[in-house]
Amino acid sequence: KQWYQRRVRDKAPNHATCSENFYREQVEGELKQRSSSRENQEKMMSILQREHGSADLDDEEEEVSLTELIKELNIKSENELWEMLTKTEKDAFIKSLKTGSITTLLKPRELWWMKESIIYKPTKTAKLEKLSLKPPSEFMQYLVLYVSLCYVHVELMFPDKKDVLLDYWSTFSTLWNQDMVYTTTEAACIAYSDAACTSSINQFVAPGDVIKNTCTLLKRGGLAAERVCCEIVSTLSKVHKVQPLTKSDYTKKKKKLQFFASWCLSAYAECLRSLPLELEIYISRLENENRNFENAVSSGLHSGSTAPTGPLIEEIPGV
Repeated sequence: KQWYQRRVRDKAPNHATCSENFYREQVEGELKQRSSSRENQEKMMSILQREHGSADLDDEEEEVSLTELIKELNIKSENELWEMLTKTEKDAFIKSLKTGSITTLLKPRELWWMKESIIYKPTKTAKLEKLSLKPPSEFMQYLVLYVSLCYVHVELMFPDKKDVLLDYWSTFSTLWNQDMVYTTTEAACIAYSDAACTSSINQFVAPGDVIKNTCTLLKRGGLAAERVCCEIVSTLSKVHKVQPLTKSDYTKKKKKLQFFASWCLSAYAECLRSLPLELEIYISRLENENRNFENAVSSGLHSGSTAPTGPLIEEIPGV
């Protein structure tokens, strides 16, 4: 498995051509047989190591990317690569997907709310008074918090939403229940975590990571929260052009998000300043409770007593 990750091409011109052809014939022969047995893999490794042993170790090594090697070998599907793995390697790969550890192999994304300086001008949204004659709800900050949690989730899940626009919006819609009202920071976080954990959309995103990222985003203030709402409106409009929603559904969602955006720039949005601190307290409390639970289980096992049969709290993955 590891031979294609760091393959060394000989610098000697006469040896390079024949050895390259030899490598190709051996590998393509193995692929055609689709054999994933350890015996065949060890045989291939032995052949390659024997050939590479004749190379001048003092020469500069050239690393070939995995993508380039796959193209050279003319592998037609992921299944062919998958069949080359042993059962142990397949199990390890599946485990890394479930635990999220596979993300450590990915290049970290540069999320806009993580940058030290954000140059962002508010969009030309209508003033709050023109959008509604009624005063905003006293719980508006928690509605904005929930929308921000959903936004951060899909941003983490879909690095390039241009290529997966419909999936991006479908996931956001699954998370965002626009008819719910949340009265505390904790209520909004629990509602989001429940929505994420009761569906298959959290397979690559831990709710705990989302909450921490949202905390960082909201530290940027009302402008950052307004950007969130405006970007969602923009995505909604693009989706509506590709796959039209019903007129009533589209109008309802758009007006509500525009109202949120306007609220974020109004005097009412001063209460947003307290959300990051409330989120930090919430995260800290969960981490402490989870740590206490783990210690209680560990102490019970060491003392020989029966361990608790269920969690003392509702754990949030990733926190």
